[in-house]
Amino acid sequence: MGFIPTCKEIHRLASEKLDRRLSYGERIRLQTHLLYCTACRNFDGQMLLIRRAMHRMAKPDEPVTERNSQ
Repeated sequence: MGFIPTCKEIHRLASEKLDRRLSYGERIRLQTHLLYCTACRNFDGQMLLIRRAMHRMAKPDEPVTERNSQ
């Protein structure tokens, strides 16, 4: 782990933040990298989208309304 995080490290942190609270240093490294790396920002957004979709699939008895379908 060098001073400047690699995209590989950021992908790992973006995945891990879905399952645990990152340390202060990890959060700083992640957020700083996301400021200048569009590819990692996209990856982070995609991970969050997948997480939300999986949570919705886990609740099949919830009625789908106009607001929920957006």
